[in-house]
Amino acid sequence: MRTRQKKINWLTVAEFVAVFVVIPTIVFSLVGYSYPGALAVCYHVIISLFVFQAAMSYLQTASAFFRKRFPRSTAVEGETLGPVPKSTFIVCAYLPGEIDVIEHTLLNILKNVERPEAGIELILSYNTPRTLDIEQRLKDLACEYPELILANAYGSRSKSENLNYALDLASGEIIVLLDADHVVDTDCLKKAWRWLATGEDAVQGRCKVRNGSRNVLTALVEMEFEAMYGISHYAKSLLFHTALFGGSDGYWKTEVLKEFGFRTDVLTEDIDTTLRAILAGKRIIHDRSILSRELAPIDLNTLWFQRKRWGQGWLQCTLRYQWPILKSKCLSLGAKFIWTMLLMWRVVYDMLSHLLFPILFGHWISSWQVELPMNSYIWFALIFTLLSGPFEALAAYKNAVKPRLPFRRFLLYSLLTWPYTVFRSVIHMIAVRDELMGSREWIVSAHQEETAQQRKSPE
Repeated sequence: MRTRQKKINWLTVAEFVAVFVVIPTIVFSLVGYSYPGALAVCYHVIISLFVFQAAMSYLQTASAFFRKRFPRSTAVEGETLGPVPKSTFIVCAYLPGEIDVIEHTLLNILKNVERPEAGIELILSYNTPRTLDIEQRLKDLACEYPELILANAYGSRSKSENLNYALDLASGEIIVLLDADHVVDTDCLKKAWRWLATGEDAVQGRCKVRNGSRNVLTALVEMEFEAMYGISHYAKSLLFHTALFGGSDGYWKTEVLKEFGFRTDVLTEDIDTTLRAILAGKRIIHDRSILSRELAPIDLNTLWFQRKRWGQGWLQCTLRYQWPILKSKCLSLGAKFIWTMLLMWRVVYDMLSHLLFPILFGHWISSWQVELPMNSYIWFALIFTLLSGPFEALAAYKNAVKPRLPFRRFLLYSLLTWPYTVFRSVIHMIAVRDELMGSREWIVSAHQEETAQQRKSPE
């Protein structure tokens, strides 16, 4: 783990421009001189990739547009589930990077979460390079609340090691996994138990950004999460009967989570554990009514390294699990399809979509004319693709957590969806470069607690 603020390496961005813009432009220019028809074919192929990606967005958005119920949800609510068993909350933290948020997170669990009759235990699994003043305050808090267990994972160098250390200590029948900045709702255990008591092995809740009003970047991430957790993840459960654990606000049967644990050699331990679990026949569902509020990165630097780690971690999972997914006898055809979209297709699409502009530039150079080659299909593709963002934003607004955020934020997201998608795609390609080069450095995302004014309900 790194603690100091690392800056974006603009040399790698220059490498990206060279590899995905300059060199392809030269190649397509030469193709255009010799085989103009081949250039037109390449152009239409790339455009078709955009159409397919947009169609998948429309499919998932349309399926989750209204507040639909899962087929089993009515039956679940009518069943006698029995009392919620003893539950263990595991909060992972890297100190000093998360000093500003950790006490608020712990106190929310200790004071506000509805407790089952069997009780709870709260394990703070943390690592730190040095002794900190906050450790004494945490010890005082543990004296006040005996259910709080302070687990200093000495020698740990990753979140996975912190998690595995805490798993050995957990004694509840349910394990709740939370990052240091997450504030869960009071009824989280009761809602998760509905699914765990009736056959599911894990439940992923809905993560909502709580500092979206801080600046334009946090507002954009806030809207992204509204779409991600309110639509995309939810649609996977509705349409394909599968879901993923996103690293926080996850509720697991203890015996299942202890069976799989967390790998320490990957950058997205949550997705890795998800894939190992579903390949073993375990069932995960997404319930967007189980809320947890977190903090978005407040600057471009922090967002960059967070998303680069995510992109690199997903690539690692793609290389390791894509073939087992396709061969699996535990997964339905629909589940295999959506996981292939999340794994292999994600990489292929990111790589090929960047060729659109080099093809255009190559056409302009080879024809000595700056024009947009348009026909009825290209016009359809352009409109169809560009409208997918506003449609997703509209659905996100329809299904947003109440009280809803101002509509202008959703409008901002719909307008910035395309450039924001390109930005994330660039990061993903740099993540691919780092993985191929063997650079797997974990940069800790420091969290700064919002002010008292920002903690209030959004305007």
